[in-house]
Amino acid sequence: MKTMRLLLAGLGLCLALTLPAQDIKKPKDEFPESGMATFRLRIKSIPTLRVQINGVSVLMGVDTGCQGSAVITPRAAQRCGITEAFSIPTMGNSGRSESTYGLVEKMQAGEVTWRDFHMTVMPLDGMDIDGLIGTDILFARPFYMDLRNKVMILGKIPDTSGAHEVPCYSRGGHCGVNIEVDGVKVPMIIDSGASKSYMSSLKFRGPTEFRGYLPVATVRSTGLTRIEVCKLKSLRIGGAPLTGVEFIRDQEHNLLGDDFLRAHPIAVDMAARRLWLFEPQVNAPTTDEAAK
Repeated sequence: MKTMRLLLAGLGLCLALTLPAQDIKKPKDEFPESGMATFRLRIKSIPTLRVQINGVSVLMGVDTGCQGSAVITPRAAQRCGITEAFSIPTMGNSGRSESTYGLVEKMQAGEVTWRDFHMTVMPLDGMDIDGLIGTDILFARPFYMDLRNKVMILGKIPDTSGAHEVPCYSRGGHCGVNIEVDGVKVPMIIDSGASKSYMSSLKFRGPTEFRGYLPVATVRSTGLTRIEVCKLKSLRIGGAPLTGVEFIRDQEHNLLGDDFLRAHPIAVDMAARRLWLFEPQVNAPTTDEAAK
């Protein structure tokens, strides 16, 4: 499978310069009486979930690195009857641009419904999906993700008695966590929209191992990227060894991507600023419900 990297900053959701944040409607969620919902994920280049938007079936990437409620492509927006509500200037990695928003009446996944919220409309040129589900939805309640077994839970965290607890923090709506790289603290964003983990050249200036060139897709285009893996002496999180992840050196991003999430199922309670790392449940039963 091609290495696919989905950079949250390229979405243009980072900074709204003119429109007050309260004018961008956030979802009103409706959960079952239990207060929780379990979802089966499809794994393409990133985890995906099939949902209904205004009654139309679409395939959305589950992206903990996507700021805001959600993103939808113009083609999918047209299918779902979403029209442009307004556009505002934004500032992201690609410089100053505009973000266009449309109003969603209803989005449904399993037993959960989200109503009356604004979704960004923009092309995802390198992505074989209809859009992205972002942090305003994923972290609004306790969140659990196990990529190895393709499971996501919203609303409730599993038993954490055997998990490793780590402080986390909100960084522009994202889930941030500090790790130790060769004894130095490095802030990271948990990003399920990145198929690999990345470390900036500002945070790691040590030796790297050249792995060749691989095609990397972003929301803008697809191209060849030089792959240099950081050669680390030690890697820890919350005082414990961090395993199952290697970092590709990047110019500016510090991301824990899907290789990390496959090695360690996580639970996040953003209100309590806590994150838990679980041991993978390799033989957990699976179904094909999410692939339908």
